[in-house]
Amino acid sequence: MAGISTKGIYGVVATFYIYKHQEHGTIKSVSIAKEMDLPQNYLEQILLILKNANILKSLRGAKGGYMLAKDANTITVLDIIEALDGSICDFETGDRECGLIDFWDEKRGEIREKFNIPITSLDKYCNKPYSNFVYMI
Repeated sequence: MAGISTKGIYGVVATFYIYKHQEHGTIKSVSIAKEMDLPQNYLEQILLILKNANILKSLRGAKGGYMLAKDANTITVLDIIEALDGSICDFETGDRECGLIDFWDEKRGEIREKFNIPITSLDKYCNKPYSNFVYMI
């Protein structure tokens, strides 16, 4: 387990932003990048991966942009992170006999459970306007 990458963090942020603004229809990646202070080109790559994972869908054209591919209550933070980073809890013991397999399995389950929450549950963490978010990595 290497942790959660910048890509995973930005993916959660972008998906949450789309969820919060879905009543306006599709959201352009330029708007997300500008409002959330994310690098535009990197964000485009992330959104494409999330689209391919059926978390987001996109429309082309003047009124195009991104939207959620399914109900926000069915999209979990874990889904987003694993679409972008792979499993956050997989590890290899190789050919070695690891006497701590039960420990690692238990902790893997606990970590996955913490992130297996719908993006709608992130509402409770939003107590400041988007423009005041600061990302520390």
